Amino acid sequence: MNAFKRLQLEYDGIYGIIHKYTSDPYIINYLNKLKAAIDAPDYDALMYSLSAIDKWYDDNIYEISHNEFVFNFDSHQKNMQLIKEILSEISEQDCIAGSQKMEERTEDTVIFLSHKSEDKKYADALERFITGLGVRNDQLIYTSHPLHKIPLDASIYEYLRMHFDSNLFMIILWSDKYLDSPACLNEMGAAWVTQSDYTNIYVPDFSFGNPKYHECAVDTKKMGAVLNGDAHCKASMLELKNKIEDLFGLKNEEDKVMYLLERFIEEITEDK
Repeated sequence: MNAFKRLQLEYDGIYGIIHKYTSDPYIINYLNKLKAAIDAPDYDALMYSLSAIDKWYDDNIYEISHNEFVFNFDSHQKNMQLIKEILSEISEQDCIAGSQKMEERTEDTVIFLSHKSEDKKYADALERFITGLGVRNDQLIYTSHPLHKIPLDASIYEYLRMHFDSNLFMIILWSDKYLDSPACLNEMGAAWVTQSDYTNIYVPDFSFGNPKYHECAVDTKKMGAVLNGDAHCKASMLELKNKIEDLFGLKNEEDKVMYLLERFIEEITEDK
C-alpha cells in the first residue's frame, strides 16, 4: 500500500490524537497541509508536512509522556511509529526530491520580530542573536533596524500581508506597552488568523496578570521565554536556536552558539 493510500486511511486518527493533546497553530497548520497534500495528491507537500509532524513528535514526546492529563499515550506512540514507517517506505530517490523541495520552501521562510519600539533593547539583542546564527538580512523583518525594515514608500500592512502568505515564523516580544499598541495587536492577530507559527518572548517586567494579555487571540498558555537571563531563559534561547536552524537549514558550531548566547544574556541584563 503506497503512502497516499495509507495516509488516507489513517489521517483522521492521526489528527484526532494530536488535536486532543494541543490546538497549537504550528502543528495544526502542518496537519491541515498534510490533509491537502493527501487530497491533491501532492507528493512533495506530503513529504514536507509529514517530516514536520515527525519532528514535532520527536521534540514533544517527552512532555506528552509526562503530562498527567494525557491518557492516550499509546495512541501517540502508534502515531509516531506509523509516521516513521511511511517515511522509511519512501524510496531514496523520492527523499532527495522531497529534500530539494524543502530547500525551495526554505527560501520563502521569513522571521517576523513583532515588537514595540520602546522595547528596542531586547529586540536588538534578539536581532543580533538571530542573524548571528546565519539568518540573512532579507529573511528577518524587524522594523526598528535599518537592515530589516519595511522598504521606503511601501505600505506597512501590505508588505506584512505579502509575507504572511509565505512560510512565516513570528517572534512576539510581549510587554505592557505592546499590549497598549493597536498596531502590535494587529500584527499578532494577523499571525493567528493565518495560523503562522510563533514563539512568545517576554520582557522581564511583563505583567502576566494584565487582562489585555488574556484577551489576545493567540494561546497565552503556550510556554515562552522571559528575558531575565536565568537558566530558564538560556534554555529557551537554545530551543529557539534549534528552531531557527531547522527552519533555515543552518548548522552552527557549539562554541559559536555559546558565544552568541553569552553575548545575548549580557545585553538583556545590562543596567538591570
